[in-house]
Amino acid sequence: MNAIWLLFLLGAELPVVFLLSFAAACRAGLGGARRGPALLAAFLTPLTAEVLRHLLLRSGQYLFLVHPAEVLACLLAGGLLGYAASRGRHAAPVLMLTDTLGLFLFAALMVHAGLASGLYASQDVGLALLAVLAACLTTLLRDTLNADSPRIMEEQAYATGMALAALLLLAARQHWSAAAPVVQLGLLWGAALLPLLLRCVWLLRQGRLGLSRW
Repeated sequence: MNAIWLLFLLGAELPVVFLLSFAAACRAGLGGARRGPALLAAFLTPLTAEVLRHLLLRSGQYLFLVHPAEVLACLLAGGLLGYAASRGRHAAPVLMLTDTLGLFLFAALMVHAGLASGLYASQDVGLALLAVLAACLTTLLRDTLNADSPRIMEEQAYATGMALAALLLLAARQHWSAAAPVVQLGLLWGAALLPLLLRCVWLLRQGRLGLSRW
């Protein structure tokens, strides 16, 4: 495997799979689901994100097909740990952190993948819109699968953070299009961590970070 792609796989792709799987299982567990349905949600949510990503970007490389063992390990680990976390005392803030970071990082990764494909220019805002659309559809379908009200419909900061993550990376890549892979990986995480921090501040001000249903 190419060392550059291995770096991105371990630093961005697989963490997204783990975070989305963890959050889906944790949300299902908080809703009263048993382990089986929670693990099903944990498997289907990252799969939905992957399919949407490649449909919207018209890409032919599927992470699930190229690296099945690594992806399966992340799915299982995320699902089992997420379900276990849903039974814990701090389930709500843990769910908020993993859910938000996973989706924000996914939106940033969508922008990076679109730019790397050569189909989009670094100033193409349409790519950011595609990233937000994929992230929003992922969370919408996941919450519907869990028979839960879609969080994206109830909280403006949710979709705003995804858009911010996509736009931040789009702006950064205009100046670092030829950056080293380690720098690009740092940009991906930075684009996701900043809106996560803003979302945490917003929830704290609303007094909702510690609630069982945020």
